[in-house]
Amino acid sequence: MKHQRMHPPMGRLDPITGLPNRKKFTASYRPKPGAQLVMLTLTSPTQFDELLRAIGHEHAEDFMRAGAARLCEAMDPAIEIYHISILSFAFVMPFGVLPDLLHQINDQFNKPLICRSIPVSADIALGVADCHDADATFVLRAGLAAARDCRDTGRDWARYNRKTDTAHQRGFLLLTHLTDAIKAEDQLHLHFQPKYDMASGMPTSAEALLRWCHPVFGNVPPAEFVPLAEATAHIHPLTEWVLRNAIAQAGAWAAKGLRLNTAINVSPRNLTRRGFSAQVAKLLNCYGVEPSRIELEFTEGVLVNNDPVVLEELRALRATGIRIALDDFGTGFANFSYITHLPADIIKIDKSFTQRICTDPRAAMVVHSLIELAHKLDYSVVAEGIESEKAYGMLKTWTCDEGQGFYMSPPIAPAALAQKLGPVPAVA
Repeated sequence: MKHQRMHPPMGRLDPITGLPNRKKFTASYRPKPGAQLVMLTLTSPTQFDELLRAIGHEHAEDFMRAGAARLCEAMDPAIEIYHISILSFAFVMPFGVLPDLLHQINDQFNKPLICRSIPVSADIALGVADCHDADATFVLRAGLAAARDCRDTGRDWARYNRKTDTAHQRGFLLLTHLTDAIKAEDQLHLHFQPKYDMASGMPTSAEALLRWCHPVFGNVPPAEFVPLAEATAHIHPLTEWVLRNAIAQAGAWAAKGLRLNTAINVSPRNLTRRGFSAQVAKLLNCYGVEPSRIELEFTEGVLVNNDPVVLEELRALRATGIRIALDDFGTGFANFSYITHLPADIIKIDKSFTQRICTDPRAAMVVHSLIELAHKLDYSVVAEGIESEKAYGMLKTWTCDEGQGFYMSPPIAPAALAQKLGPVPAVA
């Protein structure tokens, strides 16, 4: 027969589950060699929000109580279980954690939790952190980080990994600092990589590429901070900064007689906001730039869900004379069924294909066929990632319209671009 669990006095009990709370854990925790903390999260925050919307707060509290009861059933009563936060529970194993116990907990939660006669599935995640020399604050955060890694990887459980945790912390700091960077005058800047007409070898346009010189971290690559921004509302002011500065640069070049189109990367999330096309038109008018001189590049995510607002904004942008390019074609959602009705003028072949055409006959066949098909459907084609004379020559033979890559030019500062521009060396 199982022993009854002893609970602390009120004030250190969670009012929903009756389990000792985070305050009690912090007061009673002591580092101990060999001991390990296990953190269990009942479900993801997104799924919990959906649960609240579907069944309401009272039933959601039943979900937490049922989760607590299920965990207690799986554990020895001598092990104290703490309700750390709404969705997370923790306990410390004094002599380490056996994988069998973690698998047993997972098995327990394979059965739905009953919330007032409603069966609700729990999508638990288990994280393990060493208690050797960690204080209460750190070990709880480490356990939560491990549980997050468990959820991200889809494994049954995960140990705390300092490297991935440091990356998450850095990402959080970058995201919190991004607002200041947008307002600052010396952190964000644009470089431009020219695109070339493949037939003549002459430059036709330049793609604006965002750079961030962080005061502490130094140069932060866009592949690191742009996805962070895209997952939050930060993407809207960041896109506005890029649009304003790229269009201003296009206006400055035009004033100096440099007739060069400007390509600007825009997040699909920007199109979900009504009025985005009007925002772009206002900036063009402000800096005296002809709409036909601007190309807006979107990734294939713009095609997801066939959002009517997105389609409306795309039509409005194209109606002004702005050209729309579908970036990284072939790497995400789009496929040959989409290509017949893309809301775009240009298809950009992703560099993952282009960089293999000299060594992979299959990649060469795909790129060649895609160029032919796109032309028959009246799309222009741009090849990204051209890094050799051989690749350039193959794409030119296949009548690809434009190309960009380090073979022609790396991204460079706008002041240097006008001086550098010239034809690509003749290709045999």
